[in-house]
Amino acid sequence: MESNIAKEINGRFDPIVLIRSDEKPEDAIAPRSSRGGCVMAFVAQTIANRKTTAFGREHASCGGVWSGFGWGDGFNSEADLEFQATFLSLGVDSAKDKDAYSKRLERMPAPAQEMFRHGERIYSDFDTACYNIKNRPIYDEGEYIVFKAIENLEEGEIPDSVVFTLNPMELTALVQLNSSFRRTNAHILTPQASGCQAIGAFTFKQAESDDPVPVLSPIDFAARSHMRRLIPDEYMNISMPWELYQKLEELSKNSVFQTHFWEDFGNKNK
Repeated sequence: MESNIAKEINGRFDPIVLIRSDEKPEDAIAPRSSRGGCVMAFVAQTIANRKTTAFGREHASCGGVWSGFGWGDGFNSEADLEFQATFLSLGVDSAKDKDAYSKRLERMPAPAQEMFRHGERIYSDFDTACYNIKNRPIYDEGEYIVFKAIENLEEGEIPDSVVFTLNPMELTALVQLNSSFRRTNAHILTPQASGCQAIGAFTFKQAESDDPVPVLSPIDFAARSHMRRLIPDEYMNISMPWELYQKLEELSKNSVFQTHFWEDFGNKNK
């Protein structure tokens, strides 16, 4: 299908879609069985190269992606949750049991040990990390997450998330479009979450709202580090449920995109 917003923006990257599925498309690029890695590297391939990619439960290699893609919370025990909360805060300095945390790191490769020792520092302390982890949107359905270019969306397919990848000027225009029909000021969600959780579970949650808003990401540097080979650092993702995307598509036909302001900024932005 053709996206009018993408046509008006005429940017470097057209939107992609995320679809929850029980089947992996035959043409999809996917990790080898039992191999994982960061899913955001696959997202980047779809964004930049327009390749259909898929990521399954059998590939999930980090606690965050389980909740991010709606496959439960990903924890087998309270100790697993505490380990993730320690990593997402200050590492060893946040650990309830510093010796036990450090011993678990010994089983990791040296570069990972260093990262986990210092922590990702998304949260300022262990308790804040625990609270946010426990309050993520949790779903448990589907075996695969499929990413595809929006132009490859087949008739009858309904995406769970539409993901734009935009530079600052393009993002400005889309934010204005998204705000143009609203009467409140809270127009965009910026969850303290991993990139996969933002385009996944947090966007799924917005689909349940009577007044959904887009989700801005990635604000975690781990996700960005896996995308930067294909996506320049200044680009952001903004994801939204299908119904909101359809509304913005219609609004885009008589919007900021038809003003001399966008003609000026948009042309200079190319």
